[in-house]
Amino acid sequence: MSNPGQDNSVWESIKVGEDLGSLTYLFTEEMVADYRRVVNNPRAAYPTVAGRHPARLFYRKYASVMRVPNMGQESQYHNPPLPGKSITISAHIADKYIRREKTYLVIEAKATDEDGRLIEVSRLIGLARPVGQPALAEVTKKWSN
Repeated sequence: MSNPGQDNSVWESIKVGEDLGSLTYLFTEEMVADYRRVVNNPRAAYPTVAGRHPARLFYRKYASVMRVPNMGQESQYHNPPLPGKSITISAHIADKYIRREKTYLVIEAKATDEDGRLIEVSRLIGLARPVGQPALAEVTKKWSN
């Protein structure tokens, strides 16, 4: 089951459970201050730590061959991030499926701080497409008429 004309070989080669590696960064007071300034709320809690990281870790490995436009995002928050602590994000392929002849990947990332505290679990549901192929080519065709 696949889209006519779509090369699914990369998608088919990706295995559920595949490790996408990790990245670590220092969470700073400046990051909190910048966020609060941008949202114009001096008391805003720093939001999604790992929200963009599932895609970032996926693209470290697959950027030259595949895109996963965001079709859904879910996050579970466990502990607030603490400024001055290093945060490590690790990710893996949590699931893959075909729905309405479209291929999807679910990429899960976990954020923990240097003390081992779980900060967040974030899942990106992405519409898997080879590089150069529009995510919704049939919709694009329909709109161009």
